[in-house]
Amino acid sequence: MEGVELENNSQGKTILLEKSDLVSLESSNKTRRLALVAVLTALYVAANSVPIDAFIGGAGFITAGIIILPVIARLVRPVESLVVAIAAPLGLYVFQLSVIPIFGFYGMLIPSIAIVLGSLGFYKSPLVPAAYVAFGAIWYVLFSGGTLVWLIPYFLVLAMVGVNQIQRFTSGSRTEVVYFCLLVTMCEQVTMNIGSISLLQLPGNLWTLIAPFMFIERTVAVVGSSSVLAALIRVRTTLRIGRI
Repeated sequence: MEGVELENNSQGKTILLEKSDLVSLESSNKTRRLALVAVLTALYVAANSVPIDAFIGGAGFITAGIIILPVIARLVRPVESLVVAIAAPLGLYVFQLSVIPIFGFYGMLIPSIAIVLGSLGFYKSPLVPAAYVAFGAIWYVLFSGGTLVWLIPYFLVLAMVGVNQIQRFTSGSRTEVVYFCLLVTMCEQVTMNIGSISLLQLPGNLWTLIAPFMFIERTVAVVGSSSVLAALIRVRTTLRIGRI
């Protein structure tokens, strides 16, 4: 029967797989990926029921979802990210969690854009989410009337993107993971800011008051998500997650 040869790099041996085995292996992998997408979607919705900070108004406006979001963006591939980016925000909308009571339908875009851009940033190019962060900074300067102090994390992540383009961070290293989480969480922040400026029409002087809270929240998001990813990287072989 015709088969396919695969090299086992760890032992230097060649394994012969029958075509039926290869099909079964591929099917099993697809099943695991679908299960991962389903679990992450449910986990994100559940995490958004855990409040961290009221921020502008409303209990639980900022939730534990900010910690889970970069993890999801790292674990799902670009095509899979589209599924999560649709299903997870729909869950938030149905249960009226997180930013949905404040922004309504627009609030669904806040996590969905970050998930898709984060996945593209990891699996394709970090310049994709970086361009969105730069766009958000320009939008803020043109239309918010707020303090430029707000842009500190924007400049920080864009500087890290520039450094990474010159000298790539080692994939899976602490620095690379923190950099990735900051990039994703700032994509989330950009969409939230655009909504706050254009829909909520926050006054310019309010940005100075809420800037410290934003810094704390993004720090919590980066520290929390990077810690989760660091733990997953250590056990990825056991969990058969694949690339992280």
